[in-house]
This record gives sequence, C-alpha cells and structure tokens, in this order.
Amino acid sequence: MVSAPRTTDGSDLPLSGTTVVDLTRFVSGSYCTMLLAALGARILKIEVPPGGDSYRGQGATATATGSTLFESINRGKHSVLLDFRTPDGAVALEAMLAEADFFVQNARPGSLDAYGLGYDEVHARHPHLVYASISAFGDTGPEAERGGFDLIVQAESGVMSVTGSAEYGPVKVGPPILDIGAGLSATLAIVAAHTTRQRTGVGSKVSSSLLEFALAGLTTFMADVVANGQQPPLLGSHSPTFSPYGAFAASDGHIVIAGTGSDRLWPLLCDLLDRPDLIDDERYADNAARLRHRDALTAEIETALSRRRVVDWLGIFDAAGLPATTVRSLGEVLASPQVDALDIVRQPTHSSQQGGVDAPFRFDDERPTLSAAPTLGADTRTVLESFGVDPGVIDRLAGPR
Repeated sequence: MVSAPRTTDGSDLPLSGTTVVDLTRFVSGSYCTMLLAALGARILKIEVPPGGDSYRGQGATATATGSTLFESINRGKHSVLLDFRTPDGAVALEAMLAEADFFVQNARPGSLDAYGLGYDEVHARHPHLVYASISAFGDTGPEAERGGFDLIVQAESGVMSVTGSAEYGPVKVGPPILDIGAGLSATLAIVAAHTTRQRTGVGSKVSSSLLEFALAGLTTFMADVVANGQQPPLLGSHSPTFSPYGAFAASDGHIVIAGTGSDRLWPLLCDLLDRPDLIDDERYADNAARLRHRDALTAEIETALSRRRVVDWLGIFDAAGLPATTVRSLGEVLASPQVDALDIVRQPTHSSQQGGVDAPFRFDDERPTLSAAPTLGADTRTVLESFGVDPGVIDRLAGPR
C-alpha cells in the first residue's frame, strides 16, 4: 500500500484539530506545550498581565518577543493576555476550557485550587478534558507542594551525586535536562490519555515531575544501589559500570572512548595503543578488574594517547571500528553535516527571524515546523471571539478595537 503524501499545513498531524489551554511557565511546561504544537495542536498560551511569561524578560539575548530564552520553548503558540484570577479573566478562561481538549499547567500542586482550577473541580465541570500537571517533586507525598527548579532537583534527586569529579566535587548537568525530560514525559502521557479519551469520551489527569524523570534517568545506577546499597563515586566522564569508558587526555585535547568495557573491544584498544601487554595484565583481566584498577588504567591509556594528536587517534580508532570521538562545542555541532541532514535546527537568516531547535521527531521523514513565538497578547481578541466570549468582557481584557 502506498501512503498518501503529507500535507504542508499540518492538518494531518496526530493532534490536528485539538486545542490546548496552556497555563504553563518556565521550561518544563512550555517545552511540553511546544511539543504538542509540533504534534498539530492549537496552543493557547495564557499570559498574566502586565508582562506575561517572565521568560520574556529573562535570558542572555533580547528579541522582539522578549528573549531568545522565551522563543526557544514557545514557538507555535498563540498568546492570550488575561488574568484568570479576575472575574473577567475567569469567565474567558472557562469558555476556553469548555471547548478545549487539553489543559496543561505547571503550578505548584494545590496552588490553583483557590481559583477552581484544580483537577477535581475542572474535571467535574469539563469531564472531557485531559488535565496535565507538571511539578518539581510530584503531585503527591510530603514534598508535593514544594517548588523547585532544575538545579534544585538535580541536587536532591541524586543526579549531581554521580555527576562531577572527586577533584572538583558535584556539578550539574549543563542543560536543564530534568525540565526537558519532565516536559517530554508529560507529552507522552497526554497523547496516551487522548487515545483513551477517544475511546471512552472521558478525560483524565496525567502528571509528571522533574524528580520522577530524574529517577527514571538514574535507572541503571539505582539497580546497584537497590541491590547492594553502594553509592557510585564521582567519576567525571567515566562510568561506574564499564572501564575504560570516558574522556581521556591526548597530546592536544581529549578523546572520548566508549564500549571498551567489553571483552571484544578491550583487546582492540590495547593493540591500537601499541600496548598489547595490557591484555594479559591481571589487573585488567576483565571489566570488573578494570573497574577496580580504573585510576591506574586511565594513567596507562593517557600515557599512550599522549604520543599523538586527537585527530590522528580518531582516524586510527575509526578505521578499526572502535567507538571514539572528541567533545564538540555547540558551534561545531551546528556545523555538523549530520545535524544539518536531520534539519532539526532553525537558523535565522536575518535579525528579525527566530532560530531554535524543532521537535525531536519526524512523521514520514518530515519534521513538523513551528511558527514563530508570539508577541505578548497578540491573539487575545481573536481567540476569545472564537470561543464566543462576551464582547464587553473581551474589550475589558484586550482593550477596545
């Protein structure tokens, strides 16, 4: 069977024809709803006046919409400026919820209850809605109501206890990976709940949190902790499970070597380093032994690597099929032919355009494209009129025509 070609207007995307009321801020929630936009949903980003989303005024680079930080996670959305805590704002938001398919928020658990926007009340009024909640520590338990940022949860989840080195101490993972992961998790759950709703006609509550995604990311580490109570040490780029596995110094930089914890690739590395004697050294007889003598082995490898430049070693390793690379800067990543071929990064051709990273998925080899992040309140009147909100309410919220 030959599949029909995809349309160019996004009308055949999985969530085409659905609407999301987006009451999120910060990275986790905003990234989630941007992914939903990439899946075809109409995203109505609710922004509280006067300034809207705080990320418009934060970040390193100012833009026409506020900042590159804001633009990076808010493309493909419509901006609706209203304060849902006021009578007019509450009326407008209720009209939107009555017809929307999804409600996504990342407020502290319980904090929206006072405005009738907790799950129980929203579900009672609009049982068709899929209600999504993203939080720092989860929506149940003694710390559910705590707020928390990616850095805080990296520390409290144990991620920082296995990231860093003995010399410099714990460090955070560079990007806000828990925020992004919680947003991804919520997106997956929302789509799954939508599938159930299509079958039953009834919406449900889905939730994700930074802490839960952190624990999921620590799955392979936690297995040993649960089994024997052993805390992995701070190993920098190295692994508590395999050796050699990590970044090693050469004459003019670092080489990242992976996979040589296996008994098949370990002898190959020794031969390529011109150190076949290491193969029969009892200290390195198998992976478990190499883990016990990691420091001595690292010194042996780096002494051998110091004889050549990084580029020379990479050529040798690549020709032999040994997994190895160097650490690239973000600029080098953008210049990579592979990244270019994936067509995931949008680079503006002039100062008025927005750049950014598109959704990390494709449909039938085509990546969904996202419109530019909206200016503050740009869609307020149009959106509210489409939901039949009283003209007087609209005028008070959006200003007279």
